Amino acid sequence: MNICFFSIVTYWHGISGGMEIHGKLLCEELVKMGHEVTIISTKNPSNIDYEEKHGIKINYLKNTVFGSKRKNWPDASLNKFLELNKENPFDIILSQQSSAYGFPRSILKKNKIPLVTRVAGTQLDMLMSVYNQTLNFKRGFLDLFKEIMRTFYNYFLVEFPLYHKSTELIVVSHHLSDSLRKFYFINQNKVNLVFHGTNTEIFKPDKKSRDSIRNRYGISTNSKVLLIASTVSRQKGFNIVLTAFKRILLVHQNTKLLVVGEGDYLEDLKRLVHIFNVQDNVIFAGHVSNDKISSFYNASDVFLFPTLRVEGFPRVLIEAMSCGKPVIASRIGGIRSIIDDGKNGLLITPGKTEALIDKALFLIKNEGFANKLATNAREKAIKIFSLEKMMEETVKVFELAIIRKKEHG
Repeated sequence: MNICFFSIVTYWHGISGGMEIHGKLLCEELVKMGHEVTIISTKNPSNIDYEEKHGIKINYLKNTVFGSKRKNWPDASLNKFLELNKENPFDIILSQQSSAYGFPRSILKKNKIPLVTRVAGTQLDMLMSVYNQTLNFKRGFLDLFKEIMRTFYNYFLVEFPLYHKSTELIVVSHHLSDSLRKFYFINQNKVNLVFHGTNTEIFKPDKKSRDSIRNRYGISTNSKVLLIASTVSRQKGFNIVLTAFKRILLVHQNTKLLVVGEGDYLEDLKRLVHIFNVQDNVIFAGHVSNDKISSFYNASDVFLFPTLRVEGFPRVLIEAMSCGKPVIASRIGGIRSIIDDGKNGLLITPGKTEALIDKALFLIKNEGFANKLATNAREKAIKIFSLEKMMEETVKVFELAIIRKKEHG
């Protein structure tokens, strides 16, 4: 298949969030499987307009704004598609989130090319996330109002029309499948559940890497390490972790908190560490690239993800699970499709610090149960969240879209 992949931002822009890493893995694996992959994306900060990476053809549109789907993006991306399609006709258009929202139905119908849209989160989810953040911090009400305005725009002018003109939709969780049915009135026959996949041979239990990271930061072998790895923002629950950690230290003094990531809340978090007087037990590792983060998972004993955000499908959870780590995460959004509470991880109500304290201390004190969760987590990662499974199911959706396009035009 010849695949045109629309994505506002890519891994090759120098961004390594969950969506960008997914796009990188997906495109690289498609090329390995013998498919052609062409990416159309926004302006590259380095001002290049084209490059090839591992057989992937990447077009950066100079007359657009980096990371923005407004401005000139709809017209510029459509024109680039028509130019490339004339030279070498595409079999599939794949939209990462709402990147291909500017495609007119007439063009899709004329060229008889199926449009597949991958949905890892909606604007309604983002609104709920900002709402949760506002309640938790008791501030940011102006931001909440702005988010309400953005939601009206994106729902009616971007997401709703895109989802309905798409031949097939890929969602990454049961939550998103339900959301498309309830709030976007999408026929469930064209909604396909495909979980994120991770390389379970890279993300695996590894004592050598565990010892390496612990030695680097001077962590003793008998210390318990709690790890949180994410973009450091208010929505991700870092303040909840730190508040809980202060209390955990009163019960179990030989515990370290390892913080991996950077973001706009980092300096506030560091100040909070000193206010709580826990700086001797908190380690800030900064940004860690995805190809090195498995060592940090292995160095930990418990992975924490008490997010307030309505997550689509956070990659860090399946990476930690694949490394054989017990996870404590918020019972929200797509996380409920990943964690089976009490079997391969533990779930808490978002924003509930007491619940996080209780469950973290329980895992610290009950090593046998923690190991059982870890074993089950690794098994589920291999069985359900492998990269191979994700690729197999994604290609099946492409094939189904081509068949349906031929049948219905």
